[in-house]
Amino acid sequence: MRPLALSSLLLVSGILGLAQDSDQLDKAPPAVEEALRARVDEYYHAFMEGKFKKAYLLVAEDSADAFLEADKQQYKACETIKIRFSESFTKATVVESCKGEWRWHGQITPTTFPVTSSWKIEDGKWCWSYVRPTQVPSPFSPTGFVPVPAEVAPKDGVGVPKDLRAATQSILSKVSVDKLGVRLRPDETSHDVVRIRNVMPGVIQLQMDQLAVPGLKITLGKSELGANEETTVSFDYSLDDPGIACVDCAKKIKGTPTVALHVVPTGQTFTFAVSFAPPAPVRKPPVPAPQQ
Repeated sequence: MRPLALSSLLLVSGILGLAQDSDQLDKAPPAVEEALRARVDEYYHAFMEGKFKKAYLLVAEDSADAFLEADKQQYKACETIKIRFSESFTKATVVESCKGEWRWHGQITPTTFPVTSSWKIEDGKWCWSYVRPTQVPSPFSPTGFVPVPAEVAPKDGVGVPKDLRAATQSILSKVSVDKLGVRLRPDETSHDVVRIRNVMPGVIQLQMDQLAVPGLKITLGKSELGANEETTVSFDYSLDDPGIACVDCAKKIKGTPTVALHVVPTGQTFTFAVSFAPPAPVRKPPVPAPQQ
């Protein structure tokens, strides 16, 4: 199964946008809406089965190339949550709530997200129709929307990058840490710092786990980062903690424990290895033998 497109994850605010327009929607005749729902259910059921050829049979003729070139995502379940009709009930925008998996750096996270699609009547039947996007909702933008670059939505192509994995990694790389390893001394009070930077055009939230290591305190500088902001995670180890005796402090810490930093809403997790070890011995250069 391919990883979910990040553009799908960024469409969360799309539900709210359609909900705000609900008062302006005309109520479709029951038979029209029932026919649309049946075709939509059939289309997304094919995606749940991973049988995309069955979904292709419900695609409009002028959208066939776009469907074939688009990234295919297999869903666990889908449910229609919003329909907006237009042009005398011959076209419609449908929002599905789908369950799937977000895969990143070998980690799999169950995710529920909305998927927006366009439909139109062709030869008396509702068909999936490609509409070139110009904007997509985004929780990273102060306005709630971001423009779709021309290379992402070409006039004669589909509205997703050809190299979806590279595009996703490029976006997520905008939240970064300066290192994934922390070094502390087990035999004396010590300190280390990790720096976090957000260059996305919007706000992210940070959640820091803790380690059950006596004497260790992990402090997150800020739990919310705006665009182009930085913060730190401080690792402080102190022998003044009650119950710690320097003579056995090294025995209390076995191996290299790890602790995770979580980023919302991107779903990223940065795992830091916390190493407790004395500094490497400094080797003095050999003293040259006296000349005779």
